[in-house]
Amino acid sequence: MTITRCVDLSAALWLEHRDEDWRRLAARGPRCFDKYARLRFIPDPGHPGQSANNVHAAPDALSDNEQLGVVLTQLARCTGTPDDCYFCIWDGWPSFHIDDPMPKVSIPNRDYFLFHGALADFAEWEVQIKTLLHDIEAPTPAFVWPADHAWCVTCDVDPHFASIGAGSDAIAQLVINPHVDVVVDDPDKEPPYYC
Repeated sequence: MTITRCVDLSAALWLEHRDEDWRRLAARGPRCFDKYARLRFIPDPGHPGQSANNVHAAPDALSDNEQLGVVLTQLARCTGTPDDCYFCIWDGWPSFHIDDPMPKVSIPNRDYFLFHGALADFAEWEVQIKTLLHDIEAPTPAFVWPADHAWCVTCDVDPHFASIGAGSDAIAQLVINPHVDVVVDDPDKEPPYYC
C-alpha cells in the first residue's frame, strides 16, 4: 500500500467535534483513552527552570519521525485496523502552498491535510511524503490513528514530544520499549517541557 491524500474528511470528524480546548487537543490529543504517555524526542529538562532548548538528544538519537515509526510499529499490534490508518499533517508546513486545493480538517486555530495508508507505510514516510508533496522534507504527522480508534498519537508543531492515548496494555508495552523514551503521562498536567 501507499500513503494517499484524502478528499473525503469524514474519518477525521471525531477530531473536529471534540470538546477539548484546541491547544490541549493539538498538543496532547483527544481525551478519550484509558491511559496516556509521552514519547520524548529529547529528554525532559533536568532541573526546575531549565528550558527544553537547553536539553539535547544524544548525537546518535533517532529522528522524530524514526522514533514515531518505532512507536507506530508497536501500536500496530494494538489495533484491528493496522492497514486502515489516518495521518493529519498541519497545513502550516512549508511543504504546502497557500492555494492547495485539497480540503482540510479543522479544529480552532489549526488546519490539517488528511492522508490515508497502512501503518506499515510509515517505514517509508519520508520517501512517500517527499514524493507526494514534491518537497525535500517530510513533515511530522500531527495526528495518527487507526480506523477503529484503538489509539491516537498526537504531535503538535512546537513541543519536543508526542502524546499517545491508548489502552493500558499498549501504554505499558511502549514504556518498556528500550528503543524509544516513552513515559506515562497525565495529559491534564503540563509536562516538564513547559518549565
